[in-house]
Amino acid sequence: MSKQSRKLTRRLLFQKLFALWYSDVKDSEFLKSFYFDDGNLTMDNDYYDKMQNIIFEKEWVFLDLIKRYAPKFDVKGMSILYILPIFIACAEMFYLEEEIPALVSINEAIEISKTYWDEWIKRVINWILNNILKDYDNLVIELKDFKTLNTFSIFKR
Repeated sequence: MSKQSRKLTRRLLFQKLFALWYSDVKDSEFLKSFYFDDGNLTMDNDYYDKMQNIIFEKEWVFLDLIKRYAPKFDVKGMSILYILPIFIACAEMFYLEEEIPALVSINEAIEISKTYWDEWIKRVINWILNNILKDYDNLVIELKDFKTLNTFSIFKR
């Protein structure tokens, strides 16, 4: 019997969001191209769907957090490879109903960044997410009522 893998699912989510940055790609086409069932690990479809929806719905919240906690970085000029691991970690930390420890979310974001980028980006993502974590309790309260007027999406969907 195969076991669902969050690590695999996070990587697929990252790849799907990356693909949506460039073009409108359908889930069925994407999964056919990138997901291979090796018999031992399977994708956690429920987690994948929930996280994708959270990220689409809350992307401006996450961009605001990046601007706030990394003011020296121009979000508009940041590579999507920097942004997506932060989106995934923040979605887990603040909006996923299932409780995942924040440090697990941060570590998984760092692992994703190491896979697709270099050592430097790992440090940047770690720094941003750890600064967000320092204000976690206050942010949980603040983000409950966070409203945005932005209807533009950075993803092509």
